[in-house]
Amino acid sequence: AVVSTQSTGDGELIFHQHEQWGTMIGDVLEVLAMGATGVWAGLCAEGAAMGHADSCTTILNLIRLGNKKVQKKFNCKHLRDAAINVTKVVTGLPPAPRQPIYGERAIDMVFGFVFSGIADDATLYTEGFDLAAFLGLEKTLRISNMANPEMILEKLKVTFGDDPQFTMKIANEMKSQMLANTRDGRKEEYNSQAGLAMLFDQAGGKLTPTMAEVVTQATHNTQHINDIIEEIKEDWEVWDLKDGVDDDQITFDHFYKGFMAPYFGCYRCEDSQVALRCLDMDSDGMIDWFEFKTFLVWAGRQYPKVKGKQELLDNAFRHGLIPAMKDELDKMKADLKAADENHGNGVGDH
Repeated sequence: AVVSTQSTGDGELIFHQHEQWGTMIGDVLEVLAMGATGVWAGLCAEGAAMGHADSCTTILNLIRLGNKKVQKKFNCKHLRDAAINVTKVVTGLPPAPRQPIYGERAIDMVFGFVFSGIADDATLYTEGFDLAAFLGLEKTLRISNMANPEMILEKLKVTFGDDPQFTMKIANEMKSQMLANTRDGRKEEYNSQAGLAMLFDQAGGKLTPTMAEVVTQATHNTQHINDIIEEIKEDWEVWDLKDGVDDDQITFDHFYKGFMAPYFGCYRCEDSQVALRCLDMDSDGMIDWFEFKTFLVWAGRQYPKVKGKQELLDNAFRHGLIPAMKDELDKMKADLKAADENHGNGVGDH
């Protein structure tokens, strides 16, 4: 379509493409590269016939290719939510899970892109844009036995809001309870709402109404979730026996083939290796059943209405492991930056 201004003779070359052979976004990018000045498109791909090349996917691809002008012109961090909402209004349903960029499974490969910030010169492409934030992956505070009382207190407030009981005193008690649980051989999960509330209760706190509600719901569904986890454990044992030893440990390679492959592109990719390191809590080069079960228990408590093992696995990976990967990647980038700064200041030089 050509939009002309008769008074000046200037015009715009606007491109619109429908889907048929799976090339529509590539075609749009090629036409833009050859001189077209814009696209005529809706936020989502819904449209006549098989749909069309939507502006949400087009704009993110322009960012991926290094175009910073669209970041300044559009509020890109809200484009994905807008595309999801428009799809729901038009069809009455959420986008197809495998819909690029704004489908549910779009977050599975977030760390396979240069956006992860690990690839060489990644900042040349991603400066001022956080793909994880664009996909709705908020940074979460995760606590373990290594967490200090300040982190525990912050986790309480972020999760349940302000309350007079949330003080450094109770945070210290919760830290002590975590250590006591470890000494007693109790391997607990503290990052779900229910897990954190239970720890608060064990440490002497009085459950708030919100805490009591999430604990009640989690307790009510405990047997249902346990049954699903047992089904997953049966799959685990098949892979556990691959090395001839039934020891509740499997190799990275077997864990990838048995559980991770649907969510990560390849075993040796950087994103897959980061995910495996997140699960390998004791850094022994193996995945322990407890290490994996921690994410499953978290998912069961956080999403207690799951219907089966695939849904529980989806929640454990997408909402538990992948955000944990973001934490690990942020730490890696911070370490690299600190190392570069130290090197620039001559620290460690002889």
